[in-house]
Amino acid sequence: LQDTLDIFSYLRLQRMKRNVFLAKKVGLLLVGMVLTTACHRPRERVQLTDMDCFRDGDMVLRCGGGAESHAVVRHSQSSYSHIGMLQYDSLNAEWLVIHAVPGESPVGEKDYVKVEPLTDFYAPERALRGAWMRVDCSDEVARQAACYCRMKADEKVVFDNKYLLADTTQLYCCELVWQAYLHQGIDISGGKRYDVPTVFCKEGECILPANIENSETTLFVKPFNIKR
Repeated sequence: LQDTLDIFSYLRLQRMKRNVFLAKKVGLLLVGMVLTTACHRPRERVQLTDMDCFRDGDMVLRCGGGAESHAVVRHSQSSYSHIGMLQYDSLNAEWLVIHAVPGESPVGEKDYVKVEPLTDFYAPERALRGAWMRVDCSDEVARQAACYCRMKADEKVVFDNKYLLADTTQLYCCELVWQAYLHQGIDISGGKRYDVPTVFCKEGECILPANIENSETTLFVKPFNIKR
């Protein structure tokens, strides 16, 4: 428990320091752009299986290599630390992920609920492993849940750094997908919560991916075969 407290305290401190070093980050970014322009190499992509079986409203899980991912995985004893919702883009013939995540926006910009291609969601620098998950409901209910998430992205809802379920004006990853299905009459968390240090969340509890994985409303969780 003390190790978990220390990790969550560290994460909160790092977030508080983020704005202090903003100017330095901007400078480093500009220098990096100059240095990489002449020697840029294409980013390695991932190939995912099972995409032919996806439906709008299915969810995808991942675990990264950072301190926050480590804290969530360790605290919940799960293989995954982050979750997003799938929606198919018929215009570009690709699957998109709608999710709320901190630290992936350009320097100086707020973190909003975002929409990105599935292959970007599982970019090598972001994901060590992943899984595909489905809620036990009709295709139409799942589609409406995906539409809810897309609406929140279009509204540019800000990432919830305080992890407060009582405040729906800002959303974190699990809160986003939970609210999406709750609006369709399904509590995909099963009413379960994880106790977390109040330095991380004033409510003292929040929904983690493991709550959704282990819910009776989850039809299956299938690990991806991620090829790099």
